Amino acid sequence: MRFASSFEPTARLLQAVLGGVPDAIFVKDRERRYVLVNDSFVALAGRPAEEILGALDVQILDSGLAERYAGSDAIVLERGEAVQVEDERYVDGEGVAHYLATTKVPLRDETGEIAYVLGIVHDLSRAKSAEEALRVANEELERRVEERTDALRGAQQALLRKERLAVLGQLAGGLAHQIRNPLAAITNAASVLKRRLGDAADADVQAALAVIREEVWEANRIITDLLDYARIRPPSLAPVAVGPLIESALALARPQDGLKVEQHIDASLSAWIDERQMRDALGNVIRNAVEAMPDGGRLTIEAAAEGEEVLIAVEDTGPGLTRGSLTYLFEPLVTSKPLGLGLGLATAKALIENQSGTIRVSSAGDGNGARFEIRVPRAPADG
Repeated sequence: MRFASSFEPTARLLQAVLGGVPDAIFVKDRERRYVLVNDSFVALAGRPAEEILGALDVQILDSGLAERYAGSDAIVLERGEAVQVEDERYVDGEGVAHYLATTKVPLRDETGEIAYVLGIVHDLSRAKSAEEALRVANEELERRVEERTDALRGAQQALLRKERLAVLGQLAGGLAHQIRNPLAAITNAASVLKRRLGDAADADVQAALAVIREEVWEANRIITDLLDYARIRPPSLAPVAVGPLIESALALARPQDGLKVEQHIDASLSAWIDERQMRDALGNVIRNAVEAMPDGGRLTIEAAAEGEEVLIAVEDTGPGLTRGSLTYLFEPLVTSKPLGLGLGLATAKALIENQSGTIRVSSAGDGNGARFEIRVPRAPADG
């Protein structure tokens, strides 16, 4: 310690200096007893100075904290090394938690021997609180930015869907007329050939005629999907028996031979729906499940009442769906099928939601198949 030649500190002045320092200061002797504490230390300890002076840590602190303090004191007194303890948690007598940074250094007597430990304790609690408040504010800001980003992304996707719909709407009517007329001519020509040839047609010709009919049917189905999605009309709601509806949709999906179909349907169940729209929507969902099992498998269709709703579930044993494909499964013009237009499930969703229904899909992927659950209002007569 150094002083100006004209200045000689008094005990009163040193006491005032120690009392005015905001950090807690203490001095311990070689026996680890407190011999000096300032007012800030007394306030932090939550005990009168009379109880602290002359006491050991174990007499005024819990055993775990006292043991840690004894270890750092030993380093100072025995090795003469300074010790710094950062971010130590301490709970005062009133139960308030403090976070402390403590520096301990040796004090030597006139002979140069280490006689005392000087400790300076800086309370980091306010800085910690500010740091925590900043962390919470940053998290809230990140959350709001993420919400805003999601909202913007959703708006962009909605705009893209509207643009797609606008294009579809402009093309749908004209395409339907221009394509269905040639398809009708092809169908009629195939029918004439079948009648003219009759049983005289060999197997190759009969197979070719079957292919013509099949592909014309598929082309008409695509046109129907296009029209349904681009120009969905208001639903004509009425009580519809669910069992016959499912049979009709199943026939529309045309499952291939070798596919096992299981049905678990409440025969008395009726839904409050537009029969044609729901048949087309359900047919698209069933067709999607069928196409997921080109080599055969099991198609399960369930129908049951759930409160004021009817649940229709379609489950397949195909390869399942990845997390990425689930995200865009119902988006129009998005498909993983080489010859698909990506309208089947998009149309199904639009038709189902058009009559206050919902459709959800779940899949574990990795060969575990997929499950579609459709919920529509139950017919009042079933209540």
